Amino acid sequence: MVLSSTGNSLDDWLHAGEALSAVLLECTRAGLATCALTHITELVSARKALEGLITGTGVPQALIRVGAAPADDAPAQATSRRPVKEMLSIVSRSARNLD
Repeated sequence: MVLSSTGNSLDDWLHAGEALSAVLLECTRAGLATCALTHITELVSARKALEGLITGTGVPQALIRVGAAPADDAPAQATSRRPVKEMLSIVSRSARNLD
């Protein structure tokens, strides 16, 4: 879902935040899982790209992922992980060679 406002002023941000809170609460009440993505709309270029994907007018203020939450008794499925050695390397330096 994309939460939009008519403008991009401080008041618009405040009202978008209030609307976001209401949407998240309603989704939770309906048993849905949510994830609000506001960092996407902080960059002008990302906001413009998002505007090109939606119909209607408005300034995108937040992107909201909404989906069905897994049942509490459903076991979580394991996902594959890369070995730590492929992702992380620790380089130690002596105190004398910090430049």
